[in-house]
Amino acid sequence: MAERKIDLIKTETRNVKWLVDNMRNELLKVDNSFQRQYVWLKKHQVKLIETILLGYSIPEIYLWGIDTDPDNGDTVYSIVDGQQRIGAVVDFIEGKFNLSVTSVAEKDASYANKHFSDLNSDEKKAIWDYPFSIRFIRQEFVRQDIVTMFLRLNSTNLSLNPQELRNAEFDGKFLKLAEELSNLNFWETYKIFNQQQVRRMQDIQFISNVLIFFRQGIEGDTTQTNINRVYDLYNETYEEYDDDKNLFNSILNEMEKFFKSTDEKIGEFLSKQTHLYTFMIITYYILKMHGEVKEEHVQKVSKFIDAYENTSNSNLFTTKILSDIAEYKKLSSEGTQSKSKRMRRIQIIKSVIDI
Repeated sequence: MAERKIDLIKTETRNVKWLVDNMRNELLKVDNSFQRQYVWLKKHQVKLIETILLGYSIPEIYLWGIDTDPDNGDTVYSIVDGQQRIGAVVDFIEGKFNLSVTSVAEKDASYANKHFSDLNSDEKKAIWDYPFSIRFIRQEFVRQDIVTMFLRLNSTNLSLNPQELRNAEFDGKFLKLAEELSNLNFWETYKIFNQQQVRRMQDIQFISNVLIFFRQGIEGDTTQTNINRVYDLYNETYEEYDDDKNLFNSILNEMEKFFKSTDEKIGEFLSKQTHLYTFMIITYYILKMHGEVKEEHVQKVSKFIDAYENTSNSNLFTTKILSDIAEYKKLSSEGTQSKSKRMRRIQIIKSVIDI
């Protein structure tokens, strides 16, 4: 009888000392194709360390053996699930954060507001000796088996959203381009995504939707089903990779003219993701028709925002356009994933700024 998958996994206990030593010796590798780069918020880090100090249990960790040194026997493991937990422990021991009293549950505890170096001997020992339950996956597992297991592991875990699951399932060119574009300074400069949204890969999904527009036009769905379909379609072959990358960069470069306008309300308005998506598409059309965003476009967007904020301002536009802007405002507050509503928002802006 064929060997069962479960027979290739063994559960053992390792303490924090083992985890820290293996991280420092680079024997534990973070695999971002399963989970995104370690970006837990401090409050989550603090909660984990406090859980250890209080002696409560922590969910098990999954490590996949990917290579063994034939000379010394050291095995290198890929962290399939648990990188945030391991990273928090290592960072705390290395003094990168303290147990701020605002985040701990036990406000009067002796460890509140302390770094690891400030803890008493018993508290330090409690951390070093804390036992983690680890599922060791043997090297005989192939990567597709690991992906399948990870997806099954998290299929009933509401903490993982569709984009995080896509990140584990796909490793092709479409995802790689979205990840590459997410590292551009634009997002941080104009505070488009907060740290929590970045951790949950909402920036990757937003960028993916813009790339889907490039491939499928304005009628392309932004539903999770269609995003999965596009990831699959362009997973291995994505001939437009460079063209889409250059186009995306061109749009952001032109968008900066809006953000750098002396009219500060434009940047504040466009930093909201619903509006940003719409105006990235609008900028795409401006580039196609005019080659660049001109001052007249910036001024019309400024007038549009004034009317958006006060739709009774009859001095700015005709009654018909003011009515359209009021409709845009309503559509922006409703379900933003609706294809018809998204298309109508873009149609309204195109008419307002005359493109």
